[in-house]
Amino acid sequence: MRLSAKYVEVIKRYFKEFFGDGEVYLFGSRVDDSKKGGDIDLYLSLKEHSNLFDKKIKFLSRVKRELGDQKIDIVFNTDSSRLVEKEAMKWGIKL
Repeated sequence: MRLSAKYVEVIKRYFKEFFGDGEVYLFGSRVDDSKKGGDIDLYLSLKEHSNLFDKKIKFLSRVKRELGDQKIDIVFNTDSSRLVEKEAMKWGIKL
């Protein structure tokens, strides 16, 4: 996994603050140690789906303020039939 301990800690802290209960997974190119670069792809498995847009904006703002400007993509567990959700759950690493 190509994500530093600091990045993991910051992502988990703000995930808990803004989304509460649930799980966060890293997926995509950052789970492959042989690759370089790439954005940070997060799959958020949530129990509560209200106000997702506002929570997402606040979460991203805080994470980027602390870690610097990073390309971060977020996928929510809203439709488990989507291929991206299946891939995230299959290959993702729980943070």
